[in-house]
Amino acid sequence: MLEGEVAFDLAGGAFGRGAHVHPIAECLARAPRGLARSFRCSVSTDASELGRRLVAACDRRTRGLLLSAHRLRAVAVGAEATARALPAALVVVAVDGGSVGDGSRHTALGEAIAAGNALVWGTKEELGVLFGAEGVAICALSHQGIAQELKWARAARDAGVTAAREGAECSSRFREAR
Repeated sequence: MLEGEVAFDLAGGAFGRGAHVHPIAECLARAPRGLARSFRCSVSTDASELGRRLVAACDRRTRGLLLSAHRLRAVAVGAEATARALPAALVVVAVDGGSVGDGSRHTALGEAIAAGNALVWGTKEELGVLFGAEGVAICALSHQGIAQELKWARAARDAGVTAAREGAECSSRFREAR
């Protein structure tokens, strides 16, 4: 936080002073007050703005993780390659992926979805740009560590979307998502 500015460091590599905020909607709703108290300054950002910033940070983190997996050759790109790679650590389906993401065509894909080893992120165009292909609707990651970070980023993004829409009281029942 520089001069009243709030930034999310999802990778945990930034320098300087920071504060931990649970990536759940209830805690994001109370974060502005807590940040002001922690840093002894006024924080002009509200919970919905924090939610929007968290969503943007999670999308950047997801892009970076997918690129890392691609560089490590730990991604099977496309429907046929994904089917061959299953059961993979994680299946990523584009928002506009159509019926490829419903799991009805491939039993292993349906099992991955049922087991919570699938997530929806980005568009076919966005995934295609990341992987150097045109219109990627689905891919499978075989790197367990990257898959776990992607799941965490998705859960945090969902909390950001909720906080951007609404606010709620922070509960002390938070369990670390990692």
